[in-house]
Amino acid sequence: MFQRCRLLLLTALCAVILPATEASAHIKWFYPYDLTQAPRDIGQVLQSNFVILYIASAVAIYVFFVVDRTLYRTGFLRAPLSRLMISEDQAYWIIRICVSVMFLALFLYGLFSEAMYLTPELKTANPLVKWVQLAIAAVVWFRPTVPLAAIGMIGLYFMAGQDYGYYHMMDYPLFLGLAVFLLFSTMKGDGWMTLRYVALFATTGISLLWGAVEKFAYPNWFYPLLDDLPFLTFGFPPELFVMLAGFVEFNLTFVLLSSASIVSRLVAFAFNMIFLLAIYIFGLIDAVGHLMIIAVLLVLTIRGPTKAREFLVLSDRSRWTEAYFMTGLWMLAMNVIFIAYYGLYALMLGPEAAAAVPPPAN
Repeated sequence: MFQRCRLLLLTALCAVILPATEASAHIKWFYPYDLTQAPRDIGQVLQSNFVILYIASAVAIYVFFVVDRTLYRTGFLRAPLSRLMISEDQAYWIIRICVSVMFLALFLYGLFSEAMYLTPELKTANPLVKWVQLAIAAVVWFRPTVPLAAIGMIGLYFMAGQDYGYYHMMDYPLFLGLAVFLLFSTMKGDGWMTLRYVALFATTGISLLWGAVEKFAYPNWFYPLLDDLPFLTFGFPPELFVMLAGFVEFNLTFVLLSSASIVSRLVAFAFNMIFLLAIYIFGLIDAVGHLMIIAVLLVLTIRGPTKAREFLVLSDRSRWTEAYFMTGLWMLAMNVIFIAYYGLYALMLGPEAAAAVPPPAN
């Protein structure tokens, strides 16, 4: 009996970890893609498997938030974890060091190979880019010049948008949130600090949520990866596995953004372990591309979320009511991101705009 339970637990663990590992690999960095190709028709996405996974996810989210709010109200492990929290200055240094390392790596890559704006697929022949990256890597070390690093990042983001289209850049709102975090770093007061962290954590989450919906809209982009690494599927058919990976990524990200208990920090830690595992599988280019997400998740793990998270806590209601409320928010988030993914494509990359988008550089 014990052996069977252990096998069941291992199977459940693999069913979460393997889709999440696949989700952590940004497919555009390693395989061809074509944004002029329209996403799958919505009717093709909303088949029985999607409906089943949607309902199962809603049930799981409800159960999770019953547990989460129970842990929050009892203060489970709150005291020992509060002693492990790092200071705001230490968290600030973690982000700045990682920004410097990332942009120095991008500069060196551009110096000896083809330059890239912010991530591996955003290649450019503009000779100015690598020197902007070197400047960012340097000025972020000095507190008075940190806002200059933010301005440089915003500039690179919009330069990439001009070359690749702003729909493509919807994958990377993290860099705008990071710029906000750095830009207002010289402002004093709890309100400014909360704004900076909310911008940083929220844009990181939006980047992950957007990537999750991409798996529903463009599952064919992921098939070459599964052909090369078939062990990732854990025996699932590729189409079902990619959809499952999308739900796993979306659900974990929603929990990361909205859990009020210690679970948000545990999920941040688990996400980081998955990203580190992906580096082992996909190589150093994955490390450079995901370094800032890893840094943000590290800060969230050891610092915890801001007090703004408590806005989602209905302290005067039962935990069952709170779970209903959070399940409704999950449905709203899923529906809004899904509609935004398709709606913005129609607005920004419709038949007339598609011709203006350059093919990806490989």
